Amino acid sequence: MNLTAILLILYLKFCLVCCQSQCRNFQTCSGCIGYAHEKCVWCSSKTHVGRRCISKNDWDSSWCDATYDPKEDVDVTTLDFNDGKDGSKVIQFKPQDMKIKARTNVPIKFDMSYKPAKHYPLDIYYLLDSSESMKSYKKDLCDQGVQIYEQLSQITNNVRLGVGSFVEKPSLPYVDIITQTSYAFKHHQSLTNDLTLFTKALEDLQKVAGSNNDDPQADLDALLQAMICTDEIGWRNNSHRIIVASTDSTYHSAGDGKFVGAIKPPNIKCNLINNEYDMALTYDYPSVSKINKVATETNTMIIFAAKPDVENDYMALEKKIKNVKYVKLLAKSDVVNMILDEYKNLVSSIQIEASIEPFMSLKFEPDCTLKDKCFYKNDEPLNISSTLIFNSCPTDGKYSYDVKIGPVSIEEKLTLHLEVICQCDCEKPGQGENNSSQCSNAGVYQCGICKCNENSYGDTCNCMGKSITEDLEKCKTNVDDAKPCSGRGTCRCGKCIKCEEGFSGDFCEFDDNSCERPGGVLCSGRGICTYGKCQCEPHWLPNDCRCPDNDDACIAPHSKEPCYGRGDCVCGQCICKNTTSITDSCVGTYCDECAESATKRCAELEGYAYCNFNDNKTICDDKYNFTDTDVILVNKTSIHSSAWYMAKMWCEQVLDDGRILVFRYHYPKSSSTTMRLIIQDELDMPAVADIWVTVGSVIGAMVLIGIITLVAWKFLVDFHDKKEYEKFEKDSTAAGYDVRNPLYQPPATSFPNPAYRAGRYSHNGV
Repeated sequence: MNLTAILLILYLKFCLVCCQSQCRNFQTCSGCIGYAHEKCVWCSSKTHVGRRCISKNDWDSSWCDATYDPKEDVDVTTLDFNDGKDGSKVIQFKPQDMKIKARTNVPIKFDMSYKPAKHYPLDIYYLLDSSESMKSYKKDLCDQGVQIYEQLSQITNNVRLGVGSFVEKPSLPYVDIITQTSYAFKHHQSLTNDLTLFTKALEDLQKVAGSNNDDPQADLDALLQAMICTDEIGWRNNSHRIIVASTDSTYHSAGDGKFVGAIKPPNIKCNLINNEYDMALTYDYPSVSKINKVATETNTMIIFAAKPDVENDYMALEKKIKNVKYVKLLAKSDVVNMILDEYKNLVSSIQIEASIEPFMSLKFEPDCTLKDKCFYKNDEPLNISSTLIFNSCPTDGKYSYDVKIGPVSIEEKLTLHLEVICQCDCEKPGQGENNSSQCSNAGVYQCGICKCNENSYGDTCNCMGKSITEDLEKCKTNVDDAKPCSGRGTCRCGKCIKCEEGFSGDFCEFDDNSCERPGGVLCSGRGICTYGKCQCEPHWLPNDCRCPDNDDACIAPHSKEPCYGRGDCVCGQCICKNTTSITDSCVGTYCDECAESATKRCAELEGYAYCNFNDNKTICDDKYNFTDTDVILVNKTSIHSSAWYMAKMWCEQVLDDGRILVFRYHYPKSSSTTMRLIIQDELDMPAVADIWVTVGSVIGAMVLIGIITLVAWKFLVDFHDKKEYEKFEKDSTAAGYDVRNPLYQPPATSFPNPAYRAGRYSHNGV
C-alpha cells in the first residue's frame, strides 16, 4: 500500500471521528440531556443493550422502548391592559408571569408589550434649594404653581404635588450656625391634590432664605430622604414618581461629610423628626451609586433643574443614575413646559431591566435595555420580542431560578420561573431503587443504569475495591481503540473513573485543549473548553467565543450609537460604509473620523476634557463615569508634534469667556485604555482685530478710491475735449475758415546749407 492510500485512509477515519455524534459517549442521563452542543436522548429501558445516549437525529422508535427526551414547556399568565377606571388593578405591562422549562441551547421566544395607562397616578415632589441665591427661582415656581397643576390635570386627573427644600449640613466649615440659617432637608407639604395647600407651601418657602459658606449643597441628602420617607411624603403605590430638584449649585457626595464629623454611611431609613432631617451631622452624604440604587428600587424619576454653570455636574449624573434628566434653570424658566415635556417622555419611553444568571442569555428586539431606544407611539402598544437561551448547565447544581423583567419606571414586572433541564426526573432525589438487585445490592438503580455506592464499581456494582482489570473493553469508546479510557484514564470495573488532567468525558475522550484557538488563544480567552467545545462566557458567541452577541464593542467610549450610524458592527468591529463622496466617507475604529461624526464626538467629550483641564483625572472620572481613559496634558507646541500622529481628530471648545480649549483624541489598539485624550494645557485666545490696521485700511481705501476717481475724471474730461476740438476743426475747415493759430510758432526751425550740392561726389569717390 503506497503512502497516498495510507494518508487517504487516515484522513477518512479522522473525518468519520469528527463527524461522529458526541452523544454516544455519555454514560449518565444528566450528562446526556445536559450536553449543550447537541440534542441527545437517553434510553432508560431495563432491557436495553448497548449505549444509552444517542443524538436525536439518529433516534428511531425501534432503538429503545423507554426513551427520555424532555420537551420544552412554556406556560404564560397574561392579564390584558387596564386603565383601572373601575377601581381594578392598573395593568401597563404584560405578560405578568411565565413558567419556562427548557434544555440547554434551545431558544425560547416570547413577547412582551407596554402601553401606559390613561390617568395613571402621578406624584410630583418639588425639592428646592432654599439658599438666598435661589429667591427669584422660588418666586417663579410659586407664580406658576396653579398653571402647573392645571396643565398636568389635562394629562392625568390623578396628580398630586408636594414640596420640600434643602440647603446644607448645619455645621462648620460649611455653615456658621450662629450667623447663618441652614438645614440638610425639610419636608414642607406632603403630596396633595389640594391646590391651596400646595401654593401656600410655596409661598411660605419664599420666606425662608438659608445660606452656607461653600458652593456645593446637600442635594443628595435631601433626595435620599425624599425617596425613602414614603409615608411622610405620601408616595402612592404604583404611581409615577417624579422629584424635581431645583438648584443653582453643585452637590456634596460621599466622603464630604467627614468635614463636619458625619462619618457613618447613610442607613437608608427615614430620619425625619418634625419634618426635618435630624441625622445630617451623624450620617455622611450618600454616594451617587446609593442614590441610583434607591431610585431604581422605588422607580423614581429625578429631574435636576440647575443653572448652566453646573450643567456638566448634573449631566454626568444622567450616566450614573437611571431615570435622571438634567434641564437648564434660567431666569423666568418655563417650569410648566419643562415638567410636561419630561412627564410625556417618561410615559412614552421605556427602558427594560433584567438580571439573569451568567449561564443565560436574553436578547430583546428592539433592544429596550438601552436608554431612549424604545418609544410608545400613536396609542398603540409597544411590542418587544424576547429570546431566552440557557447556554450551559449551571455549575452549582441548582436548576430553578426566578428572574424579573420589566420597565425601569414602573413597578410592574414579568416574573420568569425558570427550570433548566439538566437532570433527568429519574435521577432526582427519592427516585430509583436503593440497593437494587439490578445493582448487586450495592447501588441505586435509576434511569436504566446503576449508581454505585462508595467503593462499588461496574455496570452492576459487582466490582469491589480497586480492581482495574475487569471489563476493560467497556472502557473503550470504540471497539477498535488500542487502550481503554482513550489511554488517558483509569478503567475500573468497566468504567473510566479518573481522567488525566486536561481530558474529560465518560471515556476520557475529550481533549480540553483541542477547541478552536483564534489568534492562538484557546476559546479566544473568553470561555473554557469542555467536551471538545468552547463553553463561552456570557455575551460571547460559539463556537470560538470570538464574537460578542451584542454591539457594545462598536460603541465608542462614553457614546451611544454603534459605529456612529456610519457603519455596520460585525463581530465587535465597525465596518464603515463606503460612499461615492470623499467628504461624506468616515473611517476609524468607530467610523467617527469624518467632519460630521467628529463634531458630534467632540461635543460628547468636551465636558470631560475641560474637567481634566481644571481638575485631576480621578475627580473627572468619577464625575463623568469615565473608565479606561488615558488623559495627557501637553503644551501648545507638543500637541502639534508627530508624537500624537495617531490622534487625527481635533476638537475645539469655545468657553463662555471666548477662550478656546483644544484637544485631540484617538483609540489606541496596543494599550489597556480604550481612549486617549491629548489636551492642550493652555487656552487659545480668540482672534482680536487690530484697530489701527482697521482704521488704516479704511483710510487707505478711501484715498485710493479718491485717486482712482480723479484719474478717471481727468481721463474722461480730456477725451471729451479732444472729441469736441476735432469736431470744431472739421466744421470750421468745411466752412472755409483758417483754423490755424497765427500766433503759433512751430518749435522747430530749418536752416539750408548754401555750400551743399547734392550729388557732388560720385560713388567712386572722385
